[in-house]
Amino acid sequence: MRMRGQEVARARRAGGMVALAVGMGMLTGVGAPLAGQSADPIEIPLRLEDGRMIVTAEGSDGRTYDFVLGLGTTVLTESGATRVRAAGSELMLGGVDVRTEGPFEVPDRYLAGSEAVGVLGGATLNRYDIVIDVPNGRLLMKPSGRSVRWPGIALSGSVPLQVYHDVLLRADVEFGGKLVGGLIDLSKPNLEVSEALGDRIRDGSVGSFRMGYGNWSELAARVVDDPSFARWDPAGDGFAILGASVAYDCAIAISWYHRELRTCTR
Repeated sequence: MRMRGQEVARARRAGGMVALAVGMGMLTGVGAPLAGQSADPIEIPLRLEDGRMIVTAEGSDGRTYDFVLGLGTTVLTESGATRVRAAGSELMLGGVDVRTEGPFEVPDRYLAGSEAVGVLGGATLNRYDIVIDVPNGRLLMKPSGRSVRWPGIALSGSVPLQVYHDVLLRADVEFGGKLVGGLIDLSKPNLEVSEALGDRIRDGSVGSFRMGYGNWSELAARVVDDPSFARWDPAGDGFAILGASVAYDCAIAISWYHRELRTCTR
């Protein structure tokens, strides 16, 4: 189906911003840990739908609103923005305020096949340490403390993250044996990579993938033509967008404040 001229322009603008929000910006830190809040984690149901991780927020109007869990930029689809704003609803996720002020709007085709109103990103989540635990169907959140502790969850040692604009998360990964940069954007179902990594994909998957202490084999991956790759990887050595498939069978802990990631041990 062909897109109309205005829609193409709008999609390109949204794609460039959403893809990774503002390209290569200044590396910044996240504010101090939240004070005066319970250290007990909030547990939020998490489910998979067509390869995307879905969480459900509750509105002050009594309705529920599904979001794709993304970790990067927060966006609303055009129809989702209409629903949320028409209801004049404030959204809460397990008692946590969902920040929807001024998010990017994208065409509905950005989340084609999903009923979600948008993507839940770091603007809401970066105030917390989180665990994405797909095998047990839950997202855990707790205010950042002096150190990252998740009693009862077997996690690896910490892996450094770079945090851009207080939201975007970049990690070094091994893709088919090659060390490259990767941006964590779980709104994408699978790995999306630049042309420089195309020779490491066979039959739609990469044979080996490593992120920190975690190892994966035969992860679905595809080459995409994304203009933001040139900003993240000016030398053209290779860059990857790390989609939801890295979390399907392995709990992953992330802390924006401590700039670290931990994977399950296996």
